[in-house]
Amino acid sequence: MSRLNLNIDSLALRVTNAAGYEHRIRPIVTRAASIFAERTDAYCQANSGAYGDKNLDALNAAPVNLDLRTMSDEHAAQDIARAWLRALTLNLK
Repeated sequence: MSRLNLNIDSLALRVTNAAGYEHRIRPIVTRAASIFAERTDAYCQANSGAYGDKNLDALNAAPVNLDLRTMSDEHAAQDIARAWLRALTLNLK
């Protein structure tokens, strides 16, 4: 059985039109982490054994642009999680 150890300790976000919306950032990132964990688990199960045991020391996702004035929290969280998963899968290949 393959095993993936991944530690996320920082995330860079570019947020536009955030004035008055700053309080939404923490819940959005918390939700993004939850979505990412679910999708990573599903990805690893679907690709079980394809990569062997992995320890990733660093993972650099593409910048995620968020406009909190026009985006829902869920939409923003989905965009962040998608960027993280894209970076992860590129590092596993």
